[in-house]
Amino acid sequence: MQFSLIECGFLMTSRIISWLFFFYCLSTVLLPVFVLNKLFFIPIFLMAFYVLLTRPLSTVAPVIVFLIFLYGFLLGLIGNTDADFSRQMLLGAVSLFLIYSIVEFRVDMGEIVKSVGAIFALFMCVFSFVLMAEPGSFLGMALLDFYNANELGYYGLRSFGGLEMFMLHHRSSPFLLLPLSLFFIDFLQVKRFWSLFFVIVILMAVVWSASRGLIVMAAVSMLVLYFYNKNWSARLLMLCILVPVIVLGMGYLLTETSIFSSDEQSNNIKIGHVISFLKVADWKMLVFGNGLGSYYYTEGYGELAAQTEITWMDSIRYVGLPLSLLLFSVLLFPNRRYIASVQGSSSRLIIVMYLLMSLSNPVLFNSFGFLVILWYWSVVIKNQEPLALHAEVRR
Repeated sequence: MQFSLIECGFLMTSRIISWLFFFYCLSTVLLPVFVLNKLFFIPIFLMAFYVLLTRPLSTVAPVIVFLIFLYGFLLGLIGNTDADFSRQMLLGAVSLFLIYSIVEFRVDMGEIVKSVGAIFALFMCVFSFVLMAEPGSFLGMALLDFYNANELGYYGLRSFGGLEMFMLHHRSSPFLLLPLSLFFIDFLQVKRFWSLFFVIVILMAVVWSASRGLIVMAAVSMLVLYFYNKNWSARLLMLCILVPVIVLGMGYLLTETSIFSSDEQSNNIKIGHVISFLKVADWKMLVFGNGLGSYYYTEGYGELAAQTEITWMDSIRYVGLPLSLLLFSVLLFPNRRYIASVQGSSSRLIIVMYLLMSLSNPVLFNSFGFLVILWYWSVVIKNQEPLALHAEVRR
């Protein structure tokens, strides 16, 4: 009887924590500039802190990441840094401690990510359709005024080396790579109609975001996951279809646009960032870093900047090369133990795709980027639980 009451109490607490996580993720993705997500974050963090103090650690990864960020923050206090941005990064790293609540109360981050991604993509698609179909309508203008006033993203036409397209880019649009990949895996494995429906909806939102890196990585991620989850006959058939499509597409982009040209605006900015980084790189910065949010002059922007679009380069500037290598290693391997599984391997492929996208986009060390890390850690740690259980039985 007592065990039954304890189990019921645990299930009730688990449901409450799961719903808090859902609303925390939804508010973080949809309205990142508002204080709303903090209201959901506080009770989850307090629970995580309680678990950290009273339970065996499921991983020390969030502690290591926070200490690296804390080092960068303290180092930045004696340098020329963007204090607000530095403080924001440090506080963002605190959200990784929520992994303890996720593990302790068995929160299904996969389902939460898919639900948030579906709602977010539907909203962006409806918003985009209203702006394209009735750009001067009351609803469209009201949404756009709210969107612009709160700096939630960008709206207009974007040109990629002569190729113009509609753009409604939300700050959190890169987050869509994760739910897109999860829905696509569901469709490949169980052929659910709703999985295919949301794959299409999210793809539309991705294309209308006009983010070149996101569009490319969405296509690459789906292709990699398809090849991983299908047999050789299906892979060969897909290759027969894709090879001519890729050849024709690349031929068009190379001959009709300047999308791969160094003179193209976006490419020119990134090249300017790298050139400027190489100019200021010295042994002190490479070994110790200059602190979180440290400024440097970049030819890409033609001014001092604390953050660029190239995450790995900023990480080296902030905390140095050794700690950057440790940081990315901990993000990929939150535990020393590795148990091979289909779900675990697929999650590693997805996180690698996301990290590759961060090479040319600032999508990792921010609120929605840390949500992606929390999802990945939850999958990795969950896949290790059976081994821990068997070890307990043997003892």
